[in-house]
Amino acid sequence: MSYQTHTLPSGLRIIHKHIDTPVAYLGFGIGVGTRNESHLEYGIAHFMEHMLFKGTPRRSSMEIIELIEGVGGELNAYTSKEETMLYAVFPDQYVERALELLCDIVQNSHFPEDELRKEQTVVLDEISSYEDSPSDLIFDEFENMLFRGHSLGHNILGTDKSVSRFSSARLKRFFSRYYQPSNMILFSQGAIDFGLLISLTSEYLGEPSEKELSFAKPECAAIFSPNSVRRLLRRRDTHQRHVLIGGYAYPRHDSRRLAVSVLVNLLGGPSLNSRLNLALRERTGFVYHVECSYTAYADTGMISIYFGCAPSNMEQAIRLVEEELKRLVEAPLTEEELEATKRQLKGQLMVSHDNRETTFMSMGKNYLHHGRVDDLPDLVRRIDAVSAAQLHEVAQDLLEPNKLHHLIYT
Repeated sequence: MSYQTHTLPSGLRIIHKHIDTPVAYLGFGIGVGTRNESHLEYGIAHFMEHMLFKGTPRRSSMEIIELIEGVGGELNAYTSKEETMLYAVFPDQYVERALELLCDIVQNSHFPEDELRKEQTVVLDEISSYEDSPSDLIFDEFENMLFRGHSLGHNILGTDKSVSRFSSARLKRFFSRYYQPSNMILFSQGAIDFGLLISLTSEYLGEPSEKELSFAKPECAAIFSPNSVRRLLRRRDTHQRHVLIGGYAYPRHDSRRLAVSVLVNLLGGPSLNSRLNLALRERTGFVYHVECSYTAYADTGMISIYFGCAPSNMEQAIRLVEEELKRLVEAPLTEEELEATKRQLKGQLMVSHDNRETTFMSMGKNYLHHGRVDDLPDLVRRIDAVSAAQLHEVAQDLLEPNKLHHLIYT
């Protein structure tokens, strides 16, 4: 699998993967998310994502929707702590239409006040719905506990108060600050001529301004240091106990990142034979769902284990989690365990890569943050190179139970 790349004079980076399919994929990745917000902008990156569909000087919100949805395509976006992704999937005869529309949106969105007021109602309802879901809310509260005092800990949606005070002028300032070509990538997939893609993008985005050429990404904060271990209880009116156990992990450019991913998959990945699923569900029936995840940011990271269970089973379930962690901390994997773990992860990656939209989005995110995309054979080789000693070292560094924090909804 080969990728073609090009950088325009404005600093916009373009990456394309050619596949023979009648469906095309186009998207912009913008290097802005929750961590870029000031204390007066809490939730604005996500709100901006909503407002990107609400009009430009050339198009109303209904015209934006109709251009892609009206030909059977899909127009979508998401916001995270460190990026905003805007993308379209559509029949490939509409490539020029989709590209011109996306360029118009990321360059000319103007945030009309009437649309802003309507979207505030939508987002406020989204916040209320989210707060009714403890299995989602606990992750945000845990990050706020871990990264206290830093915007990385903020809920992506913001709060009722912060969202209610957004104005068109504030959105325009945020848009002007971060939606610059040198802070964006264009990523595409399909039977698209790469030369035509470059030519059309140059035409639709126009000539770079002095401001665009001089844009610099904000510097990362210092890597967070572990603080005192905490066990925090929150009163919630829920039938279950919701438990999240976790702590700091490595940032996205750390050479140990892959080893963490291997351990996380072994411990609580999506497969039914993960160690935590076997211990907490298959053998004891204490939980319906348990998961382990690793989130890597530019300058820090987080590892977490989540499960929900009946109140009477909570302490026993926590002890079982700690026993599984101690197994990884106290002894390296055997060669047989190591090979089985690698084989499973490689197989999961192969299955994932068979989903075209998944590979498209992964390509965009990796190129935005890393400036490169690893082909599946490269990933397989890197997984094969991970040793039992490396995994053991990472487990000792990150998974020692007495180093981890507990957040519990009671």
